[in-house]
Amino acid sequence: MNHNDPVAISAENIASLRFTTYSFETDSLGAAQTAFYLRIVQEAAGLHAAMRGCSIMDLHAEGKTWVITRNRIEIFGYTRWNEQIHVNTWAQEPIRLHLPRIVEGYATDGSPLFRAKTLWAIIDLKNSRPLRPQEMNERIGLVKDPSRIIDMNLPRPNTDLEALHQLGTYKPRVTYLDTDRNQHINNVSYLSWVLEALPAEFRTTYKVKSADVLYQKQTFLDDELFVHTYATDENGYNEETPSLISTIVRQTGDDEEEIVFTAYTDWKKRSRF
Repeated sequence: MNHNDPVAISAENIASLRFTTYSFETDSLGAAQTAFYLRIVQEAAGLHAAMRGCSIMDLHAEGKTWVITRNRIEIFGYTRWNEQIHVNTWAQEPIRLHLPRIVEGYATDGSPLFRAKTLWAIIDLKNSRPLRPQEMNERIGLVKDPSRIIDMNLPRPNTDLEALHQLGTYKPRVTYLDTDRNQHINNVSYLSWVLEALPAEFRTTYKVKSADVLYQKQTFLDDELFVHTYATDENGYNEETPSLISTIVRQTGDDEEEIVFTAYTDWKKRSRF
């Protein structure tokens, strides 16, 4: 992934960027990978923060860091090789200890590709506790155009996993490049593992149309992790518009696991994008 233009920040505190869809960001049928869009969300947020002196490196020097805790993304279309993605992103008023951010992607003709509603927290590196985001709001600057303000109250899904059908379990190989500057597993790796856990035939037939992902606990290079995939019935892979729930769990004992990540994904057939 690469962005071709410098970051431009408007008088309304909206940052604009442009990305190119390279071949290594596409799948076997030539459409952009879902994880590519998540990487754009992460990169756009990071570049906007960096332009305001609030990058992870800047915050590390202050004994702080950024972490993402929630990302709800709606996908309207997938680019193909060498197509451009025009991105706008902005921050909104804090919600308790979170700084909300919107990231929107558009094709060159202006048609929407995706919209991500994200929640970010600022963490004290000494005690790993969240800090109040008001100061960071002032440094980054909030969106000024009232028409851009989007409802960012994201109710937490309440799902009884025991009432679902487990479709499969997958053990990802956690590698050195899955870690980031915070020395924990990068947020995009979680969704990549969730997708890798699915049958190839399913992924050939369907693409993600929306994902709501919750980052519940940090994980690290030496952790033993498993992906569990669930649906409301045993034919979850064969619905017209499948809905799946995936958890990533960390092995904490002989028969004990704790959930570190949950993803709610809705899908539709490739031909319908």
